[in-house]
Amino acid sequence: MSWVTVIWSMIAAVCLTLATMQVLVWLKQRTASASLLFALMAVGTAGLAACELWMLRTQTAEEFGAAIRWGHVPYWVIIVSLVGFVRTYLRTGRPWLGWTVCGARTLSLILDFVFSPNLNYREITALRHVSFFGESVSIAEGVPNPWMLVGQLSLLLLVIFAVDATLAVWRRGDRRSLAVLGGTIVLFVMGSIGQFVLTFWGFSHKPLTPSLFFLAIIAVMSYEMSQDVLRAAQLSADLRESEERLDLAADSAGVGLWSWDLKTNVLWATERARLLYGFSPDEPLRFENILSQLYSDDRDWVVQASQKCIREGVDFRHDYRIRLPDGSVRWFKVLAKSSFEPSGVPVRMSGVSLDITGRKLAEQEIERQRNELAHVARISTISQLASSLAHELNQPLGAILRNAEAGEQFLQEPSPDLDELRAILADIRKDDQRAGAVIDRMRGLMKQRKAERRRVDLCLLAGDVVTLVRPAVERRQVRLAVEIAPALPPVHGDPVQLQQVLINLLLNAMDALGDNPPARRRAALRVRPVSATVEVAVSDTGHGIAADQLLRVFEPFYSSKPKGLGVGLAISRDIIVAHGGRLWAECNEDGGATFTISLPAAGGDAT
Repeated sequence: MSWVTVIWSMIAAVCLTLATMQVLVWLKQRTASASLLFALMAVGTAGLAACELWMLRTQTAEEFGAAIRWGHVPYWVIIVSLVGFVRTYLRTGRPWLGWTVCGARTLSLILDFVFSPNLNYREITALRHVSFFGESVSIAEGVPNPWMLVGQLSLLLLVIFAVDATLAVWRRGDRRSLAVLGGTIVLFVMGSIGQFVLTFWGFSHKPLTPSLFFLAIIAVMSYEMSQDVLRAAQLSADLRESEERLDLAADSAGVGLWSWDLKTNVLWATERARLLYGFSPDEPLRFENILSQLYSDDRDWVVQASQKCIREGVDFRHDYRIRLPDGSVRWFKVLAKSSFEPSGVPVRMSGVSLDITGRKLAEQEIERQRNELAHVARISTISQLASSLAHELNQPLGAILRNAEAGEQFLQEPSPDLDELRAILADIRKDDQRAGAVIDRMRGLMKQRKAERRRVDLCLLAGDVVTLVRPAVERRQVRLAVEIAPALPPVHGDPVQLQQVLINLLLNAMDALGDNPPARRRAALRVRPVSATVEVAVSDTGHGIAADQLLRVFEPFYSSKPKGLGVGLAISRDIIVAHGGRLWAECNEDGGATFTISLPAAGGDAT
């Protein structure tokens, strides 16, 4: 049995098998450049093994020289692909040094076909037969070619390149196996250089077997790449386990996960998401499926917000309604964001959906109860204004009575003065309108209704409030200063609720002045713009509020007044907070207290 033929054939077969496997990997994933470079190096090693077997079996000097000459071709493939592999797989190595190695090796390949018989020998004088693996093989004797140093220089540069790359990997703190791979390349390339030097310069009379050294490098490279496959498989298993845990957590929280591929317009959704939206598990989904279910009042703005998320990368964080196939309406909270290619093209929009119908219904119930409580508070406020309002109504009613009596007297005369009668009727109409306006304002406060949000002019609203409390101000002998800045921006809110808050604050201010002598009963209402808000301040010179009570006065059922219910300020703060504003209290330096309301100015789209 020829062990030489068996061994070198096995080397070639192993290399070609490994090359085929890595080519298949590269064909499935074209970004795996390291696999392609490994395959080229393995093919080169198989070709080098074939040339070595040719040299070992040659019978003439000319045939031996041809085998060496053609052996430089796979050697060039090995060196160039090895440099590329180090750069790609180890992600290091100086580019200029790598190009120098490839250039020197390319030059040696060109010189190999320039010189005769090859780059290594000027002349092959004879063949010697030596024993190798128990059988006789051929080695050459002849005159070495000094240009052979170019090829050996390329190998030396390859060693320097590999050493530099290995040190870089070690300093970078990457996997220890990468440094071992770099060290293996250095070790066996140095072994190949040593064999060349000893053989071609006459120090050794053994056959050239560089394919064995490169086979060792390929074995270590293959082991390291197989470890990558195992690590990838483990990562894939961990990812599946993580996805299962995520699905479990999402299902436990009632959250549905989905992803919209913008290129194919196909929606992927978890089983929970399909259940939330009323889709079957195997039903194909597209964006139009969701769009058709959107509540009609929400459809336009949801589409606009989605397009903004896709174009500008702004997160989608909104609540909207869905009408399910059974006709029921559900509220969803949706959080989503877009993914982009490096070129900036949007490719995917992913998000989570949560059914918040129960919370929305609870909020609506709380809003209904708040409106009822606010209505009760308004009735309580009206009761405080009752005597003052009766006085204000008595004035126009008394004037109407006097004018009616005067009219009767004029009618008893034989020739009544018609112009005078017309004037009397005009006064009656004016007083009637005055009384009617008072009654309308009271009716607006007393009427129980759903809160309505619209643009509110605080200048007009404050004027109406001052008109309502004016009788109480006069009866209590309070000097009320009103300062309203011109050109106030509107706010967005319910005018009746805001009116209720101002009346409550003004009545509280007048209550605080009850113990003061008439000369010190002073209150002030100030309305002014502050940045993007409008502030309304009600201050007094009364007994003030203790520092530790500035927050407690807003607690439900807490009151500093002997007969107070402790609901007015609590309701007032709830109303202001529901309007997106703030209500707070401060102590004045000269005594008394100031309650300040801050409301955001209405934007251009407020209605």
